[in-house]
Amino acid sequence: MDLSRRRRRPGAPTPRPTGGPRSGRRPRSSPSSPRPAASRPAGRRQFADRLARSAEDDGPRRIPGGLTGRAAVLGLVVCALVLSLAYPLKEYLAQRGELASLEQQRVAAQKRVSDLEARRRQLADPAYVKAQARKRLQYVLPGESVYVVVTPSPAAPAAPPTASSPAVGSDGSWYDRLWGTVRTADGATPQ
Repeated sequence: MDLSRRRRRPGAPTPRPTGGPRSGRRPRSSPSSPRPAASRPAGRRQFADRLARSAEDDGPRRIPGGLTGRAAVLGLVVCALVLSLAYPLKEYLAQRGELASLEQQRVAAQKRVSDLEARRRQLADPAYVKAQARKRLQYVLPGESVYVVVTPSPAAPAAPPTASSPAVGSDGSWYDRLWGTVRTADGATPQ
C-alpha cells in the first residue's frame, strides 16, 4: 500500500518523504556557510527559526494577516467574478428600465389611438354633425325659426369722462407757476 496516498489522522506527524530527487539535500544553513549560526544577528536567527518551524508545521501556510493561501486565491476568484458580472448586470438593469418606459409609452399611444378612433366614428355619424352645427354655428334646417335671447349684461360700463381743457386759475397757467418757482429759486422776485 502506498503511504503517500494514505489519509493522515489529525495530530499525527507528517511522514518524511523517502527517496526522490530531493531526498539527499541538506538545508542551506549547513556548516558549509561562511559564518557560524551563533554569530548571526538575532533578527536573522529568529527569521530562520520561524521559517524552519513553518516548514515542519503540518497546517496550511498562512499569509501575514491570518489568511491562508487558498483563502486568498478564493477571494481573488470571487472578486474577479463580481467584477466580470458587474457591467452585464448594470446593462441588464438599464435595459429592463428602458423596456418598462417603452411599455408605458406603448400603452399611452394605444389609448390615444383608441380615443382618436372613437372621435372618428363620432364625426362620421350624421346626427352628431347636425347637433354640433346647431349648437356651435347656430344653423337651422329649412323651415325652422330661430329665436336668439340676449340677456342684458349685469352692469353697463360707465361712459369715460370727456377730456376737458385745464382751467386757468387765478394765479395763472401751470407754466407761469413753474417759471415763477424757477425765478424764486434764483433769488429773483416773481413778477
